[in-house]
Amino acid sequence: MEFNSGESIWELMLTKRPSDTHFSQSSTPGGKSPLVRDDDDNKLDTHAVLFDGDKAVLGILAAGVVVTAAAVKAAPHVKSGLISLKSKLRRRAEETTEAEVPIPLTVVAEVEPEQPDPPRLRAV
Repeated sequence: MEFNSGESIWELMLTKRPSDTHFSQSSTPGGKSPLVRDDDDNKLDTHAVLFDGDKAVLGILAAGVVVTAAAVKAAPHVKSGLISLKSKLRRRAEETTEAEVPIPLTVVAEVEPEQPDPPRLRAV
């Protein structure tokens, strides 16, 4: 994908470089150079490999279309499942509330246990 802006051509590219490396800073503000430097000591390591970006863009767009179509197709089933789950949870909450209704308690006065009579002394 190329865009000609008069003095420059802009082209979308996909790059490949080794792990633990980074692109060199370009003299153009905000740009990067295809020179690849080592992350540890910043020494020049190699050049990046450039691939046509059109295929990457087409792949990303195709993946987006597939995901969108799947979401549209699944949406009614997901909605139905969520409604079903919501009603089950509501029923369970109602059952729990009914089971937790307090049973009225009758208050019984506390009675002291009977004490046996103390032993009586006999007169002899």
